[in-house]
Amino acid sequence: MRVVVAPLAAAMLLSFSVDVAAAKVDTKFGDFNLGGTTVLPAPDLAKLSMEDSKQTGGPYRYGVLIDTQGMRLGAKGFGTWERVSRGQWRWSWDVMSPEAKSLDFHFSKIKLPASAQLLIRGQGEGNERLIDASKLSGNEFWSPYVLGERARLEITVDAREKSQLELEIGSVTHGYRGLFEGGDSLQKSGSCNVDTACSAGDAWRDQIDSVGHYTFNQGSSAYVCTGTLIGNTSGSTTPYFLTANHCMSTQTVVSTIVVYWNYQSSTCRTPGSSSSGTPLSRSIATHSQSGATLRATNSASDFSLIELSQAVPSGANPYWSGWDATGSTPSSAVGIHHPAGHEKRIAVEDQALSVSGYGGGSGSTHWRVMDWDQGTTEGGSSGSGLWNQNKLLVGQLHGGSAACGNNLSDYYGRLSVSWNGGGSSSSRLSNWLDPGSTGATSFPGYRAGSNPGDTTAPSVPGSLNANGSSSSVVGLSWSASSDTGGSGLAGYKIERCTGASCSNFSQVGTAASTSYNDTGLSASTTYRYRVRAYDGAGNNSGYSSIASATTQAGTQPGNMLYDGVPVTGLSGATGSQLQYVMNVPAGATNLVFNTSGSSGDADLYVKFGSQPTTSSYDCRSWSSSSNESCSFSTAQAGTYYVMVNAYSSYSGLSLVGNYDVDTTPPGGSYFENTTNVSIPDNNSTGVYSNISVSGRSGNAPSDLEVSVDIVHTYIGDLIVDLVAPDGSVYNLHNRSGGSADNISQTYTVNASSEAANGTWRLRVRDRARRDTGYIDGWSLQF
Repeated sequence: MRVVVAPLAAAMLLSFSVDVAAAKVDTKFGDFNLGGTTVLPAPDLAKLSMEDSKQTGGPYRYGVLIDTQGMRLGAKGFGTWERVSRGQWRWSWDVMSPEAKSLDFHFSKIKLPASAQLLIRGQGEGNERLIDASKLSGNEFWSPYVLGERARLEITVDAREKSQLELEIGSVTHGYRGLFEGGDSLQKSGSCNVDTACSAGDAWRDQIDSVGHYTFNQGSSAYVCTGTLIGNTSGSTTPYFLTANHCMSTQTVVSTIVVYWNYQSSTCRTPGSSSSGTPLSRSIATHSQSGATLRATNSASDFSLIELSQAVPSGANPYWSGWDATGSTPSSAVGIHHPAGHEKRIAVEDQALSVSGYGGGSGSTHWRVMDWDQGTTEGGSSGSGLWNQNKLLVGQLHGGSAACGNNLSDYYGRLSVSWNGGGSSSSRLSNWLDPGSTGATSFPGYRAGSNPGDTTAPSVPGSLNANGSSSSVVGLSWSASSDTGGSGLAGYKIERCTGASCSNFSQVGTAASTSYNDTGLSASTTYRYRVRAYDGAGNNSGYSSIASATTQAGTQPGNMLYDGVPVTGLSGATGSQLQYVMNVPAGATNLVFNTSGSSGDADLYVKFGSQPTTSSYDCRSWSSSSNESCSFSTAQAGTYYVMVNAYSSYSGLSLVGNYDVDTTPPGGSYFENTTNVSIPDNNSTGVYSNISVSGRSGNAPSDLEVSVDIVHTYIGDLIVDLVAPDGSVYNLHNRSGGSADNISQTYTVNASSEAANGTWRLRVRDRARRDTGYIDGWSLQF
């Protein structure tokens, strides 16, 4: 429940912030490990709950920061390095913050070389964030969250760039209130809220796409608010984001922002029902971005305009909302927001707004929504937009007392007041939203590459056809639409529902042409589809006719297992099957696959080289429980396929694969050179890498093993030779393999005519242009 922020609220919030800062001493990082996992000290949840119950205003707090005292790469207990191939290394750190609903990380210093990728992996399938070097715009980085109390940070990097990696973690945010799952009255958004997928949102699809919620840090606490992507008179895609001054008003706070797009229910849950009051289970917003610059802010109308550090991900289907700075009184209004950081909702006011001071006081800085006719707002909704009957932004949420179960008011800072604000570019909107000083006081919304003046929708797509082409794919095709509005046809939106007579369609993708493959579907299942076209201005056509298709029967191998990394939370109905694969390196021993922890009966099947069935396998474990094990004392190098078969229904199952690799060189019979040597492009001479062999007697064997690791982007360019001490040449690779990447192979050479001792050389020549690489290492096994 949100309440009006009276003038005393500022003092109360300051006191609240001081209390949290004092609590930070209790959450100082403790350097102690449990089974290789760094365990952080848990915050005092009872104290936090007491503080939250006394808070009378301000943004919605969901977490507290645990100070890690600037842990740097290389510090004792802070992660481990492992070599995953001759060309690549991986650093990983496991961390746990007991009872956390979510975890996110403040990298007080981070430098990723071009080849590096950062993976933040939480608990459960799909709960991970992949970040590459191009996503980092400065030395600091605030990560998106992952769900649960445990996380693993992994950084993979090319061997040659490993030394360039810099990493320091300043704090970890312990999310004690679930942003995406409800557990108590403090965490659930009210059931009277209305999903944007409901009919109330049908006329507002563009505006819905412009709304994102965001997390940010202030002091030692983490908060959540809502904001809106807003357009400007140049029609550019500059990512200006309008939100509330009371959420963020300084660059220090703005720098910590992480914005999440398109977290919303794909179906309409009946307002007032228990499902409408329960956040979506174990879901994470797919598209996120970090970092921003404060452009303008002013407390009088409670606005802040920030510019996001990166372009909005195209997969978020962004829309730049239009705006109205005339000050004309709206005859009706709509608010689109994220209550308590939960899924996106819509609130509808059918009556005219009135001009007011904040909280109903004197003044003209705010719009007053007398009472909502559908839906409401809550903590976490702060900063969200208010649109008039013409679908133009007229303000952003400051606060109010509206909630499920009452007819009280909300107050929005007026965009027309923010337009001139405090009289300077840092305190008003006009410089940013009208960069060319056109004098416009209103402007329509648009999408990237669109003509904001185009209001003509494309024609309806025709002749939709659907075909179940496999057990997990349905292929769609249709006839093209046309567009006469001037902005041009931009593409097609594909919607799907499940079942032979379903009607609850939701969008599953977009297409630029007149065909689309819908993948990742369930076998032997009927799906219904419809398609509509959209143009560059964001206008949508009507829907095509409905087409249906049923996927074929069968299963497909899918998810990857990694050595020692469990997959948890698995479940299945009687007769269902889950497929996994694991790549096992040469020399691995004691390969074991285990399942455990289930409440039902799941059997384990393993086969090397191909997918197992219940009648074809290398190992089957099928006790009356789900605690199964398949072991191989000497493993083959290659891919093992693993199947979990439900003899009866089960849930809560864990699956893990483990193996040992002996990396100890075999003494005087083994010689290697791991120094990198660059291979010049299109050069007939090539380069050499030498190994000096001594201490051997007689000649080399007839089965000399030559192991070669070369990193290259087109191995069809390469000629690789072994040159014996007397100059004899043994060809290993002669421009085969076409466009494949890299050579990692062991060759057997009959070198029985060659003296073993002396300098052996590996010669590599690149005989075509453009693609380049290097020798990563090689070895001789006598």
